[in-house]
Amino acid sequence: MNNDRTEGIITDIHRTSVVDGPGIRTTVFLKGCPLSCIWCHNPETIHPDRQLGFKASRCIGCGKCIASCPREALTMHGSTATVNWTRCDNCLACTEVCPSEALFVYGRRVTVDQLLADILKDRIYYLHSGGGVTLSGGEPMQQAAFSLNLLAACKAESVHTCLDTCGIGSLADFKKTLPLVDLFLFDYKASDPQLHREMTGGSLQAVLRTLHLLLDAGATVRLRCPLIPGINDDDAHIREIARLSRFHRALESIELLPWHTMGMAKYASLGSVVDARLSPSNTDEKRKDHYRSLLKDARAINATVID
Repeated sequence: MNNDRTEGIITDIHRTSVVDGPGIRTTVFLKGCPLSCIWCHNPETIHPDRQLGFKASRCIGCGKCIASCPREALTMHGSTATVNWTRCDNCLACTEVCPSEALFVYGRRVTVDQLLADILKDRIYYLHSGGGVTLSGGEPMQQAAFSLNLLAACKAESVHTCLDTCGIGSLADFKKTLPLVDLFLFDYKASDPQLHREMTGGSLQAVLRTLHLLLDAGATVRLRCPLIPGINDDDAHIREIARLSRFHRALESIELLPWHTMGMAKYASLGSVVDARLSPSNTDEKRKDHYRSLLKDARAINATVID
């Protein structure tokens, strides 16, 4: 975990995003997450440090990487290099000699000032659309000191701020975000504690503790609920989401996020495999209509299914 207040590790910056909060936004993806959700769309952000990525389709078979690896984790298989991921220790030496960027690095170190300069390039879009900056990941609060400093810098420039969070982290750190975050995009992944632990590796109680802290403090919170076919899209869970919408009137809104397969290709580049329980296709319209029907029958308030 990076505790430096001025330097952090990010994987990407998405400019002109329209799915990470209101208006046109700049979304910063930070490294590190306390959860390991089996459906994660950004698996390259789970590990807290820079790490190796490999795309075999880019490999030109030059073999330069082989000699560079002190762990002998790279070999040639025909005309293409292969990675023995159990031997790799992320020294990243191979990425420095690969001419085709088949071997590359997920994650780069940046300062608050560098990021702020990029964010402010799109100020005109924020002004005309009501947008701003969104910190995502991963979990931004895994780099809490850096994230807080970046949020403060954005607020000093009158940039609208969103924090996309799984809700697991230091309550003291979350309290510090309250004057710095205009909108929390708060994940709610399962309503059954055992299923939550099995599917994400984290505590539902810890998530709810943070949610209550934010709502009790008067924060603006949008609950976002990924629905994964056959895993957490059962009727009971959706009815519980509807109950939360009635019980927590302070919630700005609730978004049900149907499953899509974007991001699954990243697993191979990390030497991982997609969990066999995941659907190979996006949630269809019939299933989405079922979600909508359940919300209506359960008298959900400000809850919508996102297409």
